Amino acid sequence: MRGNKCRASWPQPYFSFSIIFLSFFFLFNLTKFASAKSNASSTFTPSDNYLIDCGSTQETRLKDGRTFKSDHDATSLLQTEEDVQASVDSISINVSSSISPSPLFRTARIFLQDSTYTFFVAEPGWHWVRLYLYPIDHPSYNLTEAVFSVFSGKIVLLHQIQIQDKTSLVFKEYLISVSGRLSLQFKPKKGSFAFINAIEVVSAPDSLITNIATSVSPLGDFNGLSNSAFQVCYRLNVGGPTITSENDTLSRTWEPDGKYNKFLQGSKNASVSAKIIKYPESGATPYIAPSSIYASAVHIEDPLTMQPNVNLTWKLNVDPGYSYLIRLHFCDIVSKVLNSLYFNVYINTMVGVSALDLSSLTNALDTAYYKDFVLNGDAITNDSILVQIGPYQSQSASLDAILNGLEIMKMNNEANSFDGLFTVDGSYKGPNSTTKKLKIIAAVGLGLAVATMLLLAMVFVRWQKRPEGWEKRNSFSSWLLPLHGSNSSFLSSKSSSRRSSQYGSRKSKNGTLQKIIDPYIASSIDPGSLKKYVEGAEKCLAEHGVDRPGMGDVLWHLEYALQLQEASSQIAPPEDSSAVILASEKPSSNSSGPSEEQVVVVVYENLELSPGSPLFSQINNFQGRVPRD
Repeated sequence: MRGNKCRASWPQPYFSFSIIFLSFFFLFNLTKFASAKSNASSTFTPSDNYLIDCGSTQETRLKDGRTFKSDHDATSLLQTEEDVQASVDSISINVSSSISPSPLFRTARIFLQDSTYTFFVAEPGWHWVRLYLYPIDHPSYNLTEAVFSVFSGKIVLLHQIQIQDKTSLVFKEYLISVSGRLSLQFKPKKGSFAFINAIEVVSAPDSLITNIATSVSPLGDFNGLSNSAFQVCYRLNVGGPTITSENDTLSRTWEPDGKYNKFLQGSKNASVSAKIIKYPESGATPYIAPSSIYASAVHIEDPLTMQPNVNLTWKLNVDPGYSYLIRLHFCDIVSKVLNSLYFNVYINTMVGVSALDLSSLTNALDTAYYKDFVLNGDAITNDSILVQIGPYQSQSASLDAILNGLEIMKMNNEANSFDGLFTVDGSYKGPNSTTKKLKIIAAVGLGLAVATMLLLAMVFVRWQKRPEGWEKRNSFSSWLLPLHGSNSSFLSSKSSSRRSSQYGSRKSKNGTLQKIIDPYIASSIDPGSLKKYVEGAEKCLAEHGVDRPGMGDVLWHLEYALQLQEASSQIAPPEDSSAVILASEKPSSNSSGPSEEQVVVVVYENLELSPGSPLFSQINNFQGRVPRD
């Protein structure tokens, strides 16, 4: 029995070795399985994959392995009435262009009328729509003069675009949710034409765009991303080189961030092997961004010497009037231990995230993470977006911050457009269409209100400063008959005139008429002329109307008195002529007695005149004399 026990006890070391061997074998296969799973999940096969090299007579194969059909092979997708194509052997572009000189830009199809591509969609969902545009040479058409619009259903992709710069390539990339079919309509401006070099319509993963993001202005949750369409504006590999479509399963291109980094002197690049980058069970995937994006980063140059409030800043120019989806990619490849990196994220100087801790979100280092922000168009200033990261002020955290990747996508506006405020049917849907009218109405109303207030103020001031006696001067009689008893007008009031006439008649009968003559003119008045004038006046003042002379008689008396006055300067009075001495005194308005101021007037009564004398030279015509010049 003891021997058996010993023999039974012999296999014990072998059993321990077997356990260790099996453990290593299990871990090896588990790692291999995980690696295979990761590699399998990083490859995306689109269900819809339309690639067309417009204007080409044969297929075009790119370096990334994709093959574009020739124009002839895609004729079933195009509805047009003409067949105008263009091609060149080579093109010359600016070496600084962010787009590689692909052979897709060497050919083009030209549209003289509205033309439409129709793509049937096998699987509804997100689809890439990529347009290649470059004005190559053509013997009959100058493509730099082409003006046209491009629509996809009810979405305006391009409105009245004209590409005049032949030193740069134009590449437009959109992300649109499609079901059933997708159409691309090329609409030339009247009298112009359109063109296109190449087209891509490719399926995208449903997980590429979620429905929820963080709104920056105001800060909160944003729901409804799946209801929008997007145009890719920027896709940056922060801290790393250019990543072409060959290294991205979704055929995307990522450019370096150097020319957008506004604080290069305070920035430091960091990088690790892309093989060590891990993706969490939920969240970031290779579809969101390839591992090479998370394997490079920019962080603060020297946290110990930099100021605590330093921020790394990226400035990107955008079109105003649109909302933007901003996607930031993070991966902590600089920390040595967990929970040591806390930092803030700012969008246009507004806090997007405070005290961002990647360790608590991923529970590991070197693990991919991304976050989406939506920036409202009203929060965009100076036609640019600022993305900033800065250290969070905490004693337990290092003064550092990190950013690995950056994407900015324009969201379609209220006109369902990426290029202006006009819809597919040409109607204007901008906010100013009604706001402008309201502003004009408000401005006019405000102007009228101000004018009314000023007018009322002026009236009030004039009312306060009105002079004394304004009621009498502004009465009806003051302007119809300017007669007032307190002034020296040529007429008095009715009662005053009656008193004056009676007073004059009385003085004439008493022989004291000379007293009412102004002493300054008494010497120049001819007595005979005065006598005739007074006689005519007395007749006009007769009490009964039948005793008053007609207008002809009045005119004759006045002419006669005038001729006597004019002739007196030529005829000397005879020595034997008798004179009537008339005294004149001006009656006071308050007294009926004579005043002390008297004027003596001599009137010659026995003055004999012949009809041929100068006195009667102009009174033969009783119609009146002709006025002298």
